[in-house]
Amino acid sequence: MRNKKENVREVFPATIDRLKERAHDAGVTLTDVAIAGELGISEQTFEFYYQKDKAPAEIFHLMREKYKKFIGTLYIERMIFTDEPDDSDLDDEDLEND
Repeated sequence: MRNKKENVREVFPATIDRLKERAHDAGVTLTDVAIAGELGISEQTFEFYYQKDKAPAEIFHLMREKYKKFIGTLYIERMIFTDEPDDSDLDDEDLEND
């Protein structure tokens, strides 16, 4: 498993969609039910992860093990920026409107 990077998380729906796409290209049809079963999670849990775009790192790791020939070392990640407004960025016009 890779080291977790700060402010970066994997994207569950995009990973699943890419898995299905690559499997289809190889002549294999994968369904959500089949993937959930292979990962050892319920259909409801799978759907929750898909809709909320959150899944434990272990699920991604297991997915890469189970579907190595389709996604191998594929990582689809989203960077999360948490910049807070800096008061020094206010210009004179902003100050006049206060």
